[in-house]
Amino acid sequence: MNKKDSEPVIDTWLTPEQLPALRKRPTQSRSRALVDAVEQACLRILDEGGEQTLTVARISEVSGVAVGSIYQYFPNKDAIITLLYERVLDQESEHLLEMRERLIGVPLASALRNIFANIIRVETRLFKLNKAFHLRYHSVLHLGMWRGSYRTTVEFIEATWLPLLHLYEHEITTKHPALAAYLLGQGLRSVIQSVLEDVPAQLEHPALVDSLVAMALGCLCPPSLE
Repeated sequence: MNKKDSEPVIDTWLTPEQLPALRKRPTQSRSRALVDAVEQACLRILDEGGEQTLTVARISEVSGVAVGSIYQYFPNKDAIITLLYERVLDQESEHLLEMRERLIGVPLASALRNIFANIIRVETRLFKLNKAFHLRYHSVLHLGMWRGSYRTTVEFIEATWLPLLHLYEHEITTKHPALAAYLLGQGLRSVIQSVLEDVPAQLEHPALVDSLVAMALGCLCPPSLE
């Protein structure tokens, strides 16, 4: 075994700062209005014609902002799309905090159903906004991680899913809560991502939430094999 093979794999997350970004942030009211006009034009084009119609030339036409002025702030159209995703994820982060408050005292199965339904709803919203962008940057566009200070998968799971499971110790029978927390927080999100990539039409099927809840309960309350 050589040195490279023996080195541990570092489990790190991409961060929102690694998304395509503006060349510079607008500071004056005029420049903020320009950037906002470009962002709104991008959203309108995506809504009306889809991502295949989205070009800088078309954005310039719809927004009334000259192509040269667009490139002063945006290196490419992906940087414009990033702004749309930032807006959506900031909105959904606020909604997530409110939802977590509503889960207090809710039975485990109902809490899981609400959590997975919300993940699917957000993933569907992001996916429909721009499919290619969403699939390309999916690891960054993680609602639970958005604006968080987590550096690794383990940090995220230990700070969110594991404390949630502790609230339901009276309903959970697994002897491996840390593993169960990982499977729920990371494994089931990967399942949702696979559905996005392979059979996106199934995202809004009620059976998907039912299946995710059943899988989660199987991890948390595994049947005895004795």
